[in-house]
Amino acid sequence: MKVAKKFAVFYCLFRVALCIDSFSITLPQSVDAVGGLCVFVPCTFTIEARFDTDLQGDPKGIWRKDGTTEDQTVFDSTTPKDNKIKGNITGDLRMKDCTTIFNSVNKADSGRYYFRIESGELKYTYRTASVYINVSDSLSVPKPTLSLYRDQMEVQDRRVLEGSSVSLFCSAFPLCPTVLPTLSWSPLPTNIRQEQNQNTSFTSSQLNFITTHLHHELRFNCTATYQLENNDIKTTQSSLVLRVLYGPKNTSVSVSPSGPVMLGSSVILNCSSDGNPAVNYTWYRENGEQIETGPSLTINKTEDTHSGLYYCRAQNQHGAQNSSVQLDIQYAARNTSVSASPSGPVMLGSSVTLNCSSDGNPAVNYTWYRENGEQIETGPSLTINKTDDTHSGLYYCRAQNQHGAQNSSVQLDIQYAPQISLSFHCNSSSKGGIMCVCEVHGRPVPKLEWRLSGQPVPPPENSSVREESVGHTGLRSFIYIHQSLADTPTLQCISANSLGSTSQLFYAVATHHCSPAG
Repeated sequence: MKVAKKFAVFYCLFRVALCIDSFSITLPQSVDAVGGLCVFVPCTFTIEARFDTDLQGDPKGIWRKDGTTEDQTVFDSTTPKDNKIKGNITGDLRMKDCTTIFNSVNKADSGRYYFRIESGELKYTYRTASVYINVSDSLSVPKPTLSLYRDQMEVQDRRVLEGSSVSLFCSAFPLCPTVLPTLSWSPLPTNIRQEQNQNTSFTSSQLNFITTHLHHELRFNCTATYQLENNDIKTTQSSLVLRVLYGPKNTSVSVSPSGPVMLGSSVILNCSSDGNPAVNYTWYRENGEQIETGPSLTINKTEDTHSGLYYCRAQNQHGAQNSSVQLDIQYAARNTSVSASPSGPVMLGSSVTLNCSSDGNPAVNYTWYRENGEQIETGPSLTINKTDDTHSGLYYCRAQNQHGAQNSSVQLDIQYAPQISLSFHCNSSSKGGIMCVCEVHGRPVPKLEWRLSGQPVPPPENSSVREESVGHTGLRSFIYIHQSLADTPTLQCISANSLGSTSQLFYAVATHHCSPAG
């Protein structure tokens, strides 16, 4: 890489004097300097060939200010302590190099300067060319030059791919050869190699590193610090902002509002990612279906079908990255139902299982109740291993989660053939006849019939029959027999339903009391 050599002093266009008898000198037309600092004056000259031998003796250089007479001498290289302007000739006079540094100049030193060479017979003042030294009180410190390189080529737009090997090059120039700058960097990240170079022409510093996304939009500052001859400190700074191109990183998805999403509510999924250039976003369901583009996905009214995994893909020309979120649509228990297994009527003494099902999110809990409110079981199933007639009735299942509850019920019908209760009897009636009672239970509720001597009871004018229900499964029948029928030897109570029949005999009706037959 080429670095132009510059000086802190600013030279006007060089003026080359015309040769007079082969004597000539090359000087800048003017030099700008700052009070308190040195001033650098580049200078070369020629002489007539006949003086070449004299020049190889012990030459001295003389500078005269604002004129060419001896009393205007301000600098003599052979009497440094007596000079009005301190300094030294850094060039080699024998090589016709009269380059000079004047130290700690002040504003009074401003003026036009002429050079004179003396050595043996050689004594010559160059009157046709001079340099004007302009000393000012204020110091304008030039900023350092800051450049970015990749593969030894300067990157003008400051854009580099992540993973590139790059160099930051900073250079600054001395205010004068005795005031060299020191260079410092900020920030100075880890894993960066620094190289420094310093000479009288310029000072440089180079940072070598591999770019990462962490360097994107990082401002690198190069600071040049000058310690002046009067011990004052001057600083100046240049900055460069690095633009790193990289694929998506740190991709994430969030849900708003956070927490469980209720059925029928609105929800927004937001995707964020870090990439340069800016990433594009695409939304997918877990089955790969593309459903939306952009950083946000809004569902205005959620349904249970919206539950599931959602993917956000962040992508630019340098790569892609996915992130996902599980959307959990929650709702209270619904569609609650109860079934019996086996279905249909349940025979007395058999086993039956009641099953409860419900749809809810989160999963519901089940509780079983009898119709009187008694809690009898928890869990989705209720099993009765051996049924009896007390198990008939209404059974409730309550399905419940933290969002609500729903009930469902089933009627359990325990069926059995008729059974005549032991409470049957006959008593004499105050009216002179006989009153007999027969009570029967069965499911379905049985029918009951009275027979006298094997024959159906005669019409009501000879007897009176009255029936009443007993609970959900029983029937009680009363029969009144007139005295004129007392010669009938037997009375029979017969009961039947779809599952069977049974009967009970009553003897010796005429004796005004009953003797049931076993």
